[in-house]
Amino acid sequence: MQFFKSRLAGKAVVGIELSRAGIAVVVLGREAGGKVIQASTLIAAQGQNSGIASFQSDLSELVEKHQLKAAKCNLVLAKEDYQLLLVEAPDVPDAEIKEAIRWRVKDLISTPVEQAALDVFLLPDDGARGGKKMVYVVVADKARIKEIVDFVAHSQLSLNSIDIVELAMRNITLALPDEAAQVRGIALVRIGEGVGSVSVYRQGNLYLSRQFQIQYSGGLLDDLPVDSLALEVQRSLDYYERQMGQAQPAALYVCGENISEDKVNDELKRALPLTVNWLDVSALVPSAEEEPDEGIAQLCVGALGACMREASA
Repeated sequence: MQFFKSRLAGKAVVGIELSRAGIAVVVLGREAGGKVIQASTLIAAQGQNSGIASFQSDLSELVEKHQLKAAKCNLVLAKEDYQLLLVEAPDVPDAEIKEAIRWRVKDLISTPVEQAALDVFLLPDDGARGGKKMVYVVVADKARIKEIVDFVAHSQLSLNSIDIVELAMRNITLALPDEAAQVRGIALVRIGEGVGSVSVYRQGNLYLSRQFQIQYSGGLLDDLPVDSLALEVQRSLDYYERQMGQAQPAALYVCGENISEDKVNDELKRALPLTVNWLDVSALVPSAEEEPDEGIAQLCVGALGACMREASA
């Protein structure tokens, strides 16, 4: 899924994820042994109303420091920048779904349909009961997309794609060395200050994504609220199994703001009916940084997923 794509490519790939907290940036390069993280950083927002232009100077400085001029850039929209809807697909050929769906969702979206950038991707055929063909619809404001395109251009990066969080995180699950889970399904929980999400993927396809509120402050010493988190995850899994007719995923991985291995504790593992793991970012892709910061790595996991986007995705 993409709103914009160029044909330029470079040796290093830059992943950028926008969020309320700022922008997370990962530079992924190649060495003899394979892919390595050359740099990862969070450029923090300077106040609640900081616009994307406020990050321009810092990003341009990073591009210059790491000699990234014209490097390929994959960017992930902030959750606030788009709507993700699951609707019944219109009865038209696949090539015509995007245009046909525009008018079907016009009353469901917050952006006037004439001002909306829209893309679609199909739910797998087995993802809905009753044989209905379902489609995910991504809607963003055209003016916001243009602002992002200009932002990346002014940073002297080459914009390759603009994507959404759910599909960037899909790329992370594809890198997990768990073949059984790839076949049976992987649930990914991502947690930030006050918010969380559960997404379920199987064989590279997004089946379900759900957001929820959670009493978690995001601090280094803040514990996860096990009972409420387990309840939200279980609700998502119940819907996935009962309403979508799917078997329980083989494994669940937890990541997010200051989510360390000790926070994914035995209490949480006992509270859920599937294998629960901490998402160890350094085990997915090694870092070339002298002292990689696991806290930064967790904040930058979406940007890393953007780097791992395949050209054909």
